[in-house]
Amino acid sequence: MAVTDEQVAALRAYLYIRSDEEADKAEQLFKQLARSGAVEGIGELLYAAFTVAARRKFSPTWTLADIVRFVAQVRAQASDEPSLLDPAAAEHQLRTALGAKLPGYPAEEARAQTQLVLLPALADSLGLDQAGLDGLLAEARPLADQLITQQHRSSRA
Repeated sequence: MAVTDEQVAALRAYLYIRSDEEADKAEQLFKQLARSGAVEGIGELLYAAFTVAARRKFSPTWTLADIVRFVAQVRAQASDEPSLLDPAAAEHQLRTALGAKLPGYPAEEARAQTQLVLLPALADSLGLDQAGLDGLLAEARPLADQLITQQHRSSRA
């Protein structure tokens, strides 16, 4: 299985929410994916887009202070919902996306929540417009397809 155009469109809509109308559209696209049973692969696409965005933001060089500062800024913007982003999970996910080999791993739910919160913040910090988001997702899609293929191979082994 590979990432579908519909999955890319749903994630793109989520990343470009600028109004209540756009939020409703993104929600509807994800609901359509769920109803059609086409959600397999969306997690890989989310992770791949997160990784691409993190690398664009922080590469070629980064420091732990850069990561901590970015996570703190995102948490400050969501100060009305402090539990929305676990700082330890966020820092771990960013550092891992940037190639750091770290012991342990946040729980799957914490990883997904972190990526859902940080990916739009990364896209905004990069100043991505609609064309920029298309480029980010075009770069992420083959990586997501590769992750899906690897998972299917390991599940058959």
